Amino acid sequence: MLSAVALPQAASAAPGQKICTRHSTIVLEPGEKAEVNGAGSSGVELLISGPAGQWIFADFNGLSAPGADDVQVASTKTQTVVRRGQLPQIYAIYSKASRLIEGKQMTAFISGLYLDRRPLANPRIKGSDADKAVWSRVLLGQTAGCDLRWVPGQGLVK
Repeated sequence: MLSAVALPQAASAAPGQKICTRHSTIVLEPGEKAEVNGAGSSGVELLISGPAGQWIFADFNGLSAPGADDVQVASTKTQTVVRRGQLPQIYAIYSKASRLIEGKQMTAFISGLYLDRRPLANPRIKGSDADKAVWSRVLLGQTAGCDLRWVPGQGLVK
């Protein structure tokens, strides 16, 4: 789990701006901004805010495998997206690459809730098919061609 170290660095988005984290890229929509909400040794938590609402992205290794109540909503050549059954505002994204990070499968997490399960003020992710507009913009395992990059201890930098 990521620690709650807040870094004030935020990035305003131009259409299609790409924010890279340790293991992923997020393509922001026009008007969205990314803010580091927490960081730890295994990754970063970003709060993405925009006209359509807020959502959380967390880039870290070793999310638990999908459970019996979880629903696979998409699968591509590179990743599988699963909506959590108990909390449908939470999605886990699993890499299909055989490459492990620190001995664990590369994973990411997006949510309409904070990591501690508190609700966001205006959640973009609600557990519906409309959430595809968010999870389809997370590119797990891709970290090239970024406008801004998360750097541990520095926040989001050009």
